[in-house]
Amino acid sequence: MRNLEEIETDLAAAREALSGVKGMPAEVYSRIVGYYRSVRNWNRGKREEYGQRLMYQPDASLLASCTPQAEQAACAAGQAEAVAAENHQMETGTDKRILLFVRPACPACPPAKAAADRLGIPLELYDADTDEGLAVAAFYQVQSTPTAILLASNGKELGRAQDAETIGLFNNPVGCLTS
Repeated sequence: MRNLEEIETDLAAAREALSGVKGMPAEVYSRIVGYYRSVRNWNRGKREEYGQRLMYQPDASLLASCTPQAEQAACAAGQAEAVAAENHQMETGTDKRILLFVRPACPACPPAKAAADRLGIPLELYDADTDEGLAVAAFYQVQSTPTAILLASNGKELGRAQDAETIGLFNNPVGCLTS
């Protein structure tokens, strides 16, 4: 067993070793006005905004409802008929539509478009680099591409997705992306 004197000696040696450590400042990049740029090159106002940003944390109860076990429990709880009716509506695609926001330079956009096409739901494609696409994106508060928005016939937003895999969940019978 070590005594207090030995521990103090080891700590002093560790402090001495740390005093000579040299490092380089880390370069932090974040998205600003549509592209990524080093935060240290931002103007004062943008830096202040960056400091006020919050990390989005989804509600744990919403995440729990998206599990296969939750899906099975929902069906077992007597919702099988509602799920079947929703599936029928999804298959016909008559009462829903998808708005898909893309950019030509976006590498994730072609797979997202292909995933949306496979659903058989009417698709409205918007190029976020055009004035019209940007205006519609601003109206729906779209922050990045690709973004797909599932809308009911009355215009109510039923769900959002930002990648091809999640867009495929629009056909999910329980619809963990839908409200």
